[in-house]
Amino acid sequence: MISVLVANERASIREAFAAALDLQEDLSVVATAASGREAVNLAWLHQPDTALVGVEMPDNAGFVAIKQMRAAVPRCRPIAMARTDQPCYLRQAYEHGALAYLTADMPLADVVHALKSVHTGRHLIDRDQAYAHGQSPLSPRELEVLRAVARLGTTAEIAKTLHLCQGTVNNHISSILAKLGAVNRAQAVVIARENAWL
Repeated sequence: MISVLVANERASIREAFAAALDLQEDLSVVATAASGREAVNLAWLHQPDTALVGVEMPDNAGFVAIKQMRAAVPRCRPIAMARTDQPCYLRQAYEHGALAYLTADMPLADVVHALKSVHTGRHLIDRDQAYAHGQSPLSPRELEVLRAVARLGTTAEIAKTLHLCQGTVNNHISSILAKLGAVNRAQAVVIARENAWL
């Protein structure tokens, strides 16, 4: 019997997967968690064989939980799950120690197969997959500004958060748009996400 922890900030997704996986004769859901911190605590308490962890929690809590689980509960083999397929999530899943990356709309049979595969020690993502989209043309500071654009939006908020003047933020944004061939900030964020740079 393979023990599974299901962690997702969305109750509907969490409960649906917990119920469906618990019906599998060789899987047993031992705990469910609504946050990254709760997931790590429950993993420590229940010592599951695998964990299905939602990665779209606020503040990257899902990815952080995966990394902490790998350190605190070595027997647990976490799988990253997102609602939609995003190359940036694949890269982050790999970097934080997930053994597989799935989307919530995958057939249940594929999810079950992934859980069983990682339980046997298989890695279903590797470095080549994680970095298939190549390197970003943006500087580290430009990436920081673009992340802030994605989170905050306004120049004033970005300047305040990054401790820059608004003119400097505008200069960085102009450079980002030129390097990515984007016509506006929203398109720049989309391009960066599609290429797994954010």
